[in-house]
Amino acid sequence: MKKLFISAYLLIIVTFFITVLVMEQFSLFSSDKWDEQDLQQNVTATSYLLDEIAQAKGQDHAEQALQTFTQKMHFQLSIYEAKDPTLNNKIISKIEKENLFIEDVDAMLVYFNFGNKKHIYKIETDYKSEFWQQESKYEFFFLLEICLALAVITFIVFLMLGRRLRCLEKVCVAFAEGDLDARASTHFLYRVGNLNSTLNSMVERIAQLIRSNRNLTNAVAHEFRTPIFRIQCNLDMLDDTGVRPEQLPYLEGVQGDLDELCSMVEELLHFAKMERLDSQFDLEEIDIHNLLDVQLTHLQFETDKKLILATSMSCYAPISVRPFQRAVGNIIRNGYRYAKSEVTISIHQTESEMRISIENDGLNIPVEDRKSIFEPFIRLEKSRGRQSGGHGLGLAIVKQIIKQHNGDIFVTEGRSGPSFDIILPLSYKPDANSSVKR
Repeated sequence: MKKLFISAYLLIIVTFFITVLVMEQFSLFSSDKWDEQDLQQNVTATSYLLDEIAQAKGQDHAEQALQTFTQKMHFQLSIYEAKDPTLNNKIISKIEKENLFIEDVDAMLVYFNFGNKKHIYKIETDYKSEFWQQESKYEFFFLLEICLALAVITFIVFLMLGRRLRCLEKVCVAFAEGDLDARASTHFLYRVGNLNSTLNSMVERIAQLIRSNRNLTNAVAHEFRTPIFRIQCNLDMLDDTGVRPEQLPYLEGVQGDLDELCSMVEELLHFAKMERLDSQFDLEEIDIHNLLDVQLTHLQFETDKKLILATSMSCYAPISVRPFQRAVGNIIRNGYRYAKSEVTISIHQTESEMRISIENDGLNIPVEDRKSIFEPFIRLEKSRGRQSGGHGLGLAIVKQIIKQHNGDIFVTEGRSGPSFDIILPLSYKPDANSSVKR
């Protein structure tokens, strides 16, 4: 908002001065003739009075009166001989014909004569006088006051606009964090044209699409359970009634596909549950090292790859144990699935946060894919095939679980392969969806 205010203020100031200059030029072009006529009449009248004084009291008194007049009016007076060679012939010729020559209207630079016509008198504005210097200062301060007034007006306008935009920003942030009921106020004190109503219409439409998508996911996942159960029952019956040896590979294939479908349905339901804004975690201070040590012992039976916990010190953080174990388990399983020989887990702790790094020695993940892999149903088809298993929901669930812990997860390039880094805050501030037990 500060940058916007400065940009707008500078634009207003530049526009103001350009307008003033244009108007001044227009005024000059349109009024020069009238200004010259006015100046000519004033000088002619002054010359007439000086003629009267010269006739009544003499030329010297008239010149003294002219000197007094120029001092009072803050003009500069110069006296030349009628045929002074320093004067332009044009000036002398004009004086001889009309007794007057105006050289510069703005500076009030005028040549004229009176009385005995032996001298030519030149008067012009004395910009070195204190009066005109003060006048210049007054003009400067006047422009400064205008700039300050424009600054105050611009500030007030942007203050009101900024408050309204911040309200819209809060709505957008709340909606982005999952509050589908967040709406912008349409009260006139918070309204920015039709933007509030337009934003509400867009948010309402998006909320409807998200709710429809969630409802569809839940409905499909639940509806799948019935036919899956029937298929499983039929397979069990086939197994009990006896199957010819040549049919066994097909039966095992169907059972494998059915198990995969069951797993995907469960993952879908869990992901939909994690996406709900009202899902809550009860957090408690747990020794992360001890928790991971126990979990790795169980996971080691699932793979022949080495699972190494590279930390021996106790580290405590506020977590919900079962969801956290699920998240870490998903990453570790994902790691040993693509590792060459080992998966290494390390813990680094500071005063404010804990970093859990889960690194495998497999192929590195391209930089452009490191964010998208946490989206649902995203798989890296270029380097990882369908035969490696998974439905593309594991890391999406991990992201949601870590988000519920007010943490963050991202992928970096480790020493031997990709590293999944989990950041957990140690000084956790409970929100509406979480509570911490100590």
